Amino acid sequence: MYDRDQEMKMVQVNWNELYNQRVSGDPAGLRVGQQLFGWRESLEFGPPFGTLRAVEFTQPFVQQSKMSKGACQPQLAAYIFNITHQPTALNPYFPLTKMLDKASLKDFYKLIQQIIRSPNFDLRFFDKNRDDVSEKMPPHVVYLVAGHLAEIFFYRQDILERFLSSPRHIWLYTTPEAFANDGGVAGGCFNAEPGCLQLVLSRLYEGFNDRTPGVAPFLHEFGHMLDHFDTRTGKIGKSNGLLPGLRPEDGEIYTPEARDLFVIGKRLEQERYMALHERKYRKDDPLPIGHPYVFQNDTEFIAGYFEMFFRNPHYFAELNPDLYQGFALLFKQDPREAWEQDFPFYIQQNRDFYLKSGQKPGKPGLTIP
Repeated sequence: MYDRDQEMKMVQVNWNELYNQRVSGDPAGLRVGQQLFGWRESLEFGPPFGTLRAVEFTQPFVQQSKMSKGACQPQLAAYIFNITHQPTALNPYFPLTKMLDKASLKDFYKLIQQIIRSPNFDLRFFDKNRDDVSEKMPPHVVYLVAGHLAEIFFYRQDILERFLSSPRHIWLYTTPEAFANDGGVAGGCFNAEPGCLQLVLSRLYEGFNDRTPGVAPFLHEFGHMLDHFDTRTGKIGKSNGLLPGLRPEDGEIYTPEARDLFVIGKRLEQERYMALHERKYRKDDPLPIGHPYVFQNDTEFIAGYFEMFFRNPHYFAELNPDLYQGFALLFKQDPREAWEQDFPFYIQQNRDFYLKSGQKPGKPGLTIP
């Protein structure tokens, strides 16, 4: 594929243009998005990554491709982390990092390491035979999953401490076949019986191919996990449609102001949805933020709005400021500070159902706490 004895050619690389591009390899060289780098070329990224040879990407790419049968296509940022172990490489996966100064960013990285080292952070990797192959998990995967938890709880580490007071199971799978063989549904799900979040590995990357982070299946399923988490016992219990900190029985982590706003905001979403369920849409009718899918029961509602809080904060805050502020008070952060514009797909998909599909929204199954 390449000749180690030939002199390497230096190529300047614009990190900001390529970090979110998928990586592939063939006899001609390393492909990053639409750009091709010869195997005898060295890629100059500048600080903090420095110069990396194109051939350094060969082994991690081949391993990842073989392991997932080609279904898993991480972005360049993930491979850079595998090679350099520089935490800044994965910043694009965490919008929160745009809001942090240097000191806070260091604290963010420290928190990720604390989560990884926690004996109750039970992250595992399974193949199609249901064998545990966690030793083959790429380094960036562990950091990505722990980073999502750190981003959510960066300002509420009291909730995180309670959450990790007992084993939390997060199970990833090499392929969709492996996922299905272990009882997984729809590429990602929360399985309440064993108390685990299950996700095909490729779904960790699918929302990060554009400049704006998008689809976030991990966040959605993690919202279900939080809904089922019983803060009193530390175990996974029944859904009650609330996140930790919104329940009076949560003790020291209870945030009553957030609960009050959540109740007001959820009632408003239910009223808007019921109006469209009972009659046809009328011009200027206020629309619910969420898709009809999240109105079928309380657990889908909390998971759906939890995900949208971190992906559509401007639209969310504009249409239902009380509900948005309830989430903001609970997590002590306002994601709008990290977003120039929202991820548009969810917004458009939800609006199109109500405005263009011609379908009648199904009967809601929500309760108001």
